[in-house]
Amino acid sequence: MSRPNKNRYNQEVIEKLRIYQNSLELISQVYNLIKNNRNLASDWSLCDQIKRASVSVATNISEGYLRTKKQYRNFLSIASGSANEVITLLQIITKIHGIKTESLQEKYKLLARQIGALSSKLRSS
Repeated sequence: MSRPNKNRYNQEVIEKLRIYQNSLELISQVYNLIKNNRNLASDWSLCDQIKRASVSVATNISEGYLRTKKQYRNFLSIASGSANEVITLLQIITKIHGIKTESLQEKYKLLARQIGALSSKLRSS
């Protein structure tokens, strides 16, 4: 998807990005995981950390979109790091709370690969 003139803000264009849409859907899944597991919900620090990391993915995709290519690649790098952070936190949830998170981990792994592919595409264009 081509990027608009950096001087013209267009949230509608950002919202059409597949990785942005996917990241928003995954935020909902993280929040639902917490909401549906009482023991997990009582682990305040872990829940806060995974919520912030999942939100960071979408916000960095959005925030960097209208910047220069170099800046956007940096924001995508941060988004990818946050996606990997979510994966680690999901693994911790599985180990500590015994909650199956493998499916959500796989979705975040796919999203991290998609972010990486977009960053590579920007680098080569």
